[in-house]
Amino acid sequence: MRCHLCLRLSWQPLCTNCLQTILSPTPAFRVLESGLKVYSFYNYNDIAPLLHTKHTYIGAKIFAQLGKHTFFEFVKTFELPKGICAIPIDDHVRHGYSHSAILTKATKPFLMPLYGSLRAQNYESYSGKSRAYRQANKRDFIFTCKDEVDAILIDDIVTTGSTLEEACETLKKHGVNVLFALVLADAKES
Repeated sequence: MRCHLCLRLSWQPLCTNCLQTILSPTPAFRVLESGLKVYSFYNYNDIAPLLHTKHTYIGAKIFAQLGKHTFFEFVKTFELPKGICAIPIDDHVRHGYSHSAILTKATKPFLMPLYGSLRAQNYESYSGKSRAYRQANKRDFIFTCKDEVDAILIDDIVTTGSTLEEACETLKKHGVNVLFALVLADAKES
């Protein structure tokens, strides 16, 4: 196989050289209007072609590599108490796999994944939509897991933050203490 970026021969879709150079993460954070802190590792425009692979077979492998390269390395730097959960945003399988579930898996063994616990009932596409549109067409999340846990939300991209804020609001209704959110890329609108 060839590296998705440099086209050199590689055992993985992203070679070690590209992970260490082109894809060297630059952790950043922003605080959403609700007060939720969101950590990201890339600017959306810098990795957009890789993020767009999420609906392809190779995307599962790319997301696994990016998750290990960013989320795993980031979470292991914290001295988190045992029992903190990682909750993927709507990890329903629609295209062969769930990219948010793959990213959540990368946080093991430091966090306890709660797969299938936070599901959207509205499958409207938010791609390219404004904040007003997103707020008018909420995801309508349901939470089906144990209440009163400490958790970190996991997703691939934050744009307006409305999905993460809605998810956080739903979790708070169940007594879940959301510490912060992790996303691969920040696509903040200017």
